[in-house]
Amino acid sequence: MKISKRIETDRRHYAIVARFEEFLEANPDRPLYLTEICAAVGVAERTLRIACEEHLGMGPIRYLSLRRMHLVRRALLRADPLVATVTRLATDHGFWELGRFSVAYRGLFGESPSESLRRPADGQFAFSNRPSSPAGSAYHQALRAQLC
Repeated sequence: MKISKRIETDRRHYAIVARFEEFLEANPDRPLYLTEICAAVGVAERTLRIACEEHLGMGPIRYLSLRRMHLVRRALLRADPLVATVTRLATDHGFWELGRFSVAYRGLFGESPSESLRRPADGQFAFSNRPSSPAGSAYHQALRAQLC
């Protein structure tokens, strides 16, 4: 009896997480909040938290935070640095404490949000055309070859 109950619970939690992810994918370009998600999925916050921890390895708040970080990163990498600002893109994705956002962003992606914004559109690193020495020039050429 315990095994069948556990299987039933697993199936129910899997369905909850599937609805959770479907809702997130249906709303990719706007910040979402837990109460709104719970209403759309049709479960209590506690139920959603347990299902997410079981199937995603983290709670829905952490999952949402990571999702928003990845969305803002995508926006930074796609934006025109002459027009867009980190502040605007971060706040568009629900980040209001910009210092904390920047620290968390660097910890997750290994670069500052402004570095992501300035990165060339093709996703490759920009290198200076002014090497400090001939050895520096060879170093940059070798690094370019490794990255390309």
